[in-house]
Amino acid sequence: MKRRSLLQGGSALLALSAPAWPLAAFAQGVPSTADWNRAGFEAKTTAEAIRQLGSGTPATSRDILIDMQDVIENGARARIEVTSRIPNTQAISIVSDRNPHPLAATFTFANGADPYVSTLIKVAESGTIRVIVSADGRLHAASREVKTTIGGCG
Repeated sequence: MKRRSLLQGGSALLALSAPAWPLAAFAQGVPSTADWNRAGFEAKTTAEAIRQLGSGTPATSRDILIDMQDVIENGARARIEVTSRIPNTQAISIVSDRNPHPLAATFTFANGADPYVSTLIKVAESGTIRVIVSADGRLHAASREVKTTIGGCG
């Protein structure tokens, strides 16, 4: 209940400060379009996409929680929720192995931010969904097998 009250209060405050928001956001170091991982999002293979996320092979981790349906009715809109329990999580990336461009999303977190993501992604075919977490210069990974009944990238 406290979280809902906080979100409602935050929404009201955001609406009141809307005219000043863009300037304040850029002053705090919000990444510009020049900072995005173009090579990662243009990668054609899973291995290439993961290589663009950082150095080294990701270590498997049980501290990455993936909440996603096992059977996705429509791959064009697949909901995924990811929580990282890895200390100092700096980024969460979602990779769908069977997509034409496997890197589906990357989210970065400032120090102290709750490393949680809820989003919709496209899943072209049945296969593996991988979550890659970057924390303290190291990569960590978790995966989940999903079945898609209607493709999302065709």
